[in-house]
Amino acid sequence: MREGYKEKEIIASDSANLHVSATIRIKPQSNIRKDANANANSIMEQKCEQVKRNVSASDKTSKTNTILTWATENPCDDVSSEKNQFNRIPKRSNVLFGNDIIRNVNKNVTEDVLIPATLNEASKETDRALNKSIETSKECEDDQATQLQPRINLNKQQTSPKTNEREDDQYPNKSPSSARLIKPSLNYERCTEVNDSLRNTREGLCGLWNIGNTCFMNSMIQCLSHTRELTSFLRGQSSSERGTSKDHLILAEYTKLIKNMWSGTQRSINPSDLKYAFSSKHRMYSGSAQQDAQEFLRFFLDSLHGALNAAIKRDPLSEIDDNMNNKDKADMLWEWYSKAENSMIKDLFVGQLRSTLKCTFCNMESTMFDPFWDLSLPLPSSSSRCKLENCLEMFIKEEIMDGIDQPTCSNCDTRRKCTKRLTIERFPRYLVIHLKRFSEARWSKLTNIVEFPTKNRALNLQPYASEDISGPIYYSLYGISNHMGSTAGGHYVAVCKHPQTQQWNEFNDNYVTEAFERNLVTSNAYVLFYERA
Repeated sequence: MREGYKEKEIIASDSANLHVSATIRIKPQSNIRKDANANANSIMEQKCEQVKRNVSASDKTSKTNTILTWATENPCDDVSSEKNQFNRIPKRSNVLFGNDIIRNVNKNVTEDVLIPATLNEASKETDRALNKSIETSKECEDDQATQLQPRINLNKQQTSPKTNEREDDQYPNKSPSSARLIKPSLNYERCTEVNDSLRNTREGLCGLWNIGNTCFMNSMIQCLSHTRELTSFLRGQSSSERGTSKDHLILAEYTKLIKNMWSGTQRSINPSDLKYAFSSKHRMYSGSAQQDAQEFLRFFLDSLHGALNAAIKRDPLSEIDDNMNNKDKADMLWEWYSKAENSMIKDLFVGQLRSTLKCTFCNMESTMFDPFWDLSLPLPSSSSRCKLENCLEMFIKEEIMDGIDQPTCSNCDTRRKCTKRLTIERFPRYLVIHLKRFSEARWSKLTNIVEFPTKNRALNLQPYASEDISGPIYYSLYGISNHMGSTAGGHYVAVCKHPQTQQWNEFNDNYVTEAFERNLVTSNAYVLFYERA
C-alpha cells in the first residue's frame, strides 16, 4: 500500500457463508475537493452497512462468493430483470471513483463478477449520490482552473514527454486499465515551463525533404534559417504575399517554411512549395538536376531582396573626382547604392569593397567602391592544408593588370600597366565566405583542408580592412555548407549552431543529428556563414 492512502475493509457477519468485502483506497484530495468527497464517503459507508444486512438476511446457505466493485462509468449496469436473479457486469481490477481508487481484493478472479439483484437498488442509490458529489468536485476543479488561467500558457500543439514521465513515476505499478482511468492533477505552471523549454530546444531542428537532388537548396535554407536576425524578422511577418511578382511569391513561401521549421512541432518538412515558387522565376531549377549551392544562394537572396526592397528614385551618379577623400567617396557611393537597393537583406548581407588601382608609369592611385554579397576566396593549389587567413591574404593580394587587362590611367590618359588591390571597406552584419573548390579550367574539385575559426569571436578581419578602419573586427561562425563528392556528383549537408542553445547540429536533408565543434573543420567545407560579434 502506497503512502498517502487509507485502507478500510467491510466484511459480513461471521455466521454468514456469503462474504462481501471491499477494499477502499483513497487518494489524498486537495482542499477544494475535500468537502465534496466527505459526503460521498459517508453515504458510501452507510450504504455498505445496509448491503451487509440485506445480504445476511437473503440467503445464508448460499456459497457464492461475490465481490462488490464500484466504477466511474455505470458502477452497476442496470441490466437486471424480474426473471433473473443475477446481474452480470464486466470485472475491472482497478476503477476510478472520483479521485478514490477502489481495487479488487481477490486477485485471482478471472471470470465476470456476479452481483445479486438484491444489491442492485442499494448500489444505484449509492451511485446517484456519488455522481452528484463528483459533479460538485468537477465544478470546484473548473473554478480552480479558471483562477489559474491568467498565470498559465499551455502549449496546445504539443504535450511534453517529460510530463508523461512524471506521471509514470507517480504511479509505477498501475495496470493498463488504471492508466486509462487515473488522471492525476497536474502542476500547470511546471507543465508550461517544461513545454516551453522543450519547444525552445526543438525550434529550428527541422529537416527538409530531398525532393529530387535538392540537397543544395536544403543546405542553404538551413544556414539561412540559422541566420538569427533574418529568421526573427520573418517569423514576425505575415505569410501572405505582399505583391504579385515572383519574388513576392518566393518570400511568402519562404516565410511559411521558416515559421513551420521554428514552430518546435515539426521534425521534417516538404519544401516543394518553395522550390516551385523559386523555379517559376529561375527555370534552371525546375528539374531535378544537380546545382551549385553557392550559386543558388546568390539567386535566392536576390529574390528575397527584390521582394523586400523599398527603393526610391535616385539621380544618376555624377562623375566622381579622383582627388576626393576615400572615406567621403565610400560613404557617397554607399548612400547612392542604398537608395536603389534598400531592404533588410542588403542591411544584413551586403558589404563594400575598396578597389585600388595604381599606375606603374605615373604612380597615380584611383579608388572605386563596389558592394559585395559574399567573398569568394581562392584556395592554394600547392598545399593540401591551409588556414582561412591564407585564403583571405590571397584574396587581397596585389594583382598585376597587364596586356588586354590594362586599365586606362586618367592621369596618363592612356592604357597603362597597373596594380590592383582589394580591401574591405564596409563589413556586413553576416558574412558569407565561399571557398572556390571547383576549378572551371580543370573541371575538378580542390580537396584542401581549410582550417577556419570555429569559436566565438575567433575570426578577426581587421588585417584585411581598408586603412581608414582601425580596431579588431570579430566574427563568429554559425553555419557551414559541406559538399561531399566531386564535380561529377555529390551531396550537400549543412552544419549549424542553434541561436538559443549554442549547440551544433547536422542537417542531412530530413535527418537532424547532433554535431561537435571539434569535427567542424573538414575538406568538405564549401560555404561558411559568420555573424559579426
